[in-house]
Amino acid sequence: MRKNTSLVTLSLLLMLTLVAGLSGCSDPKAANKKNFTAAIDKAIADSIFISLDEMSIAEFNGGHGGRRLARIEQRFENGDHYLKIRRLLFTDEKRELLVEDLVRHGIIIPWVDAYYTGQGIIDFPSDVYLFKAGNLHFARPVKVDGNAAYAFFCGKPGVDRIIGWTEPAESNGIRMTSVKYTAKLFGVPEWASRIKDYYNNRLRSEKETILVLTDKGWSPK
Repeated sequence: MRKNTSLVTLSLLLMLTLVAGLSGCSDPKAANKKNFTAAIDKAIADSIFISLDEMSIAEFNGGHGGRRLARIEQRFENGDHYLKIRRLLFTDEKRELLVEDLVRHGIIIPWVDAYYTGQGIIDFPSDVYLFKAGNLHFARPVKVDGNAAYAFFCGKPGVDRIIGWTEPAESNGIRMTSVKYTAKLFGVPEWASRIKDYYNNRLRSEKETILVLTDKGWSPK
């Protein structure tokens, strides 16, 4: 009888230990990787979208369209669109890599190189790309400075690894800790390999942030 009682007591102790451990894992106020990751993820930049401007028929007509004009009008009737990349004095590496990714996967198709629209005294040439109706789901139509454009989702920055943190301590009545971590892009589309490398090369460096303990758990300072 005493042996059975000992077994029951041991089982209860093991169960209580397990429950306590699980409670600690789910406690939003606990100092652990899960809670710190959730807190930092909320503070990291929003999802990354890179937009490409649309070229309208009216803009194309104002330039040196000539031989391609009839074909462009025909494709617009089919629901196709055209995107323009202006060749400015400075380069936008993110946008160039985006275009490379999109072209490699056939999402946009090179159409006219160095096209002059004939607008204004300073007329930077634009490379024009065909954006077929069947591929429009790869982006969402937006307005950029009042102009029509298409925004391509490239991923969401988030915590890749929690490296370590200081023992939580109080300062002026606030409990806080310093957390070191690295980040990377999540949810990156399959076609965005070069964009993924571009951002991950910048996100993988070690970062440090201060988290404070609130009534609801850990939060960025």
